[in-house]
Amino acid sequence: MKTYWCVCSTVYNSGRVIAAVVDNKESELKPESHCTEMHDRDIYQDWFDSYEEAEAFAKEAREA
Repeated sequence: MKTYWCVCSTVYNSGRVIAAVVDNKESELKPESHCTEMHDRDIYQDWFDSYEEAEAFAKEAREA
């Protein structure tokens, strides 16, 4: 078993971005990342192998 970390990123049509590490899960396989498209924003859930990798991704998304 391995622990995987989820970053939830919300990208609004206006360009505003919110991103944070929101969850972790123990599993033998990495959960599948996915995107939900809405009329005013897209919501991404991306999974990472380490908390540090997830936090770096969230920080980069917030600064984009």
